[in-house]
Amino acid sequence: MEYTDVFAVLSFVVSASTYFFYVRAILESGARPTLSVWIGWLIPDATILAGMLAQKKIAWQLVAYTAGCTIVILVCLWKGAAVGWKWLDTTCVGIIILATVLWAISGDPNIAITLSLIATTIGCIPMVPNVWKDPRREPLLPWCLVTTGGIFGVAAIPAMTIGDALAPV
Repeated sequence: MEYTDVFAVLSFVVSASTYFFYVRAILESGARPTLSVWIGWLIPDATILAGMLAQKKIAWQLVAYTAGCTIVILVCLWKGAAVGWKWLDTTCVGIIILATVLWAISGDPNIAITLSLIATTIGCIPMVPNVWKDPRREPLLPWCLVTTGGIFGVAAIPAMTIGDALAPV
């Protein structure tokens, strides 16, 4: 087993554990996530994962992100969280649609990966004012874990290509 394999496993385990603590915070501690942000993360994460799989590559943290976002969204909906959809969310989804169309036309999944990462970054913007106004909306531990999982994901990069390296970075 190579060191990148060890870091890939650590990235998956730590990233996946993030969602356990996040869901627990929603159910027990009254965390109030911005649902539109989570939807805005799920769509690009799934697109990035599809682009990687199309290249027969995988960053296991993306598997954790995609599954975890799905679980958080379902729990939020079950708890009756407001979606809070705004123009920025529509912009992010538009970028993902563009990324998918360009991928279909060109046959190059790197286009989808790159544009989806841009959409993910833009998709974080709606969370900032909510957390700035009320930091208790978001639990700290899951964010520390996802950061740690991301660091392990970067250490697990097998090659410096868009398919291998862009998503973990």
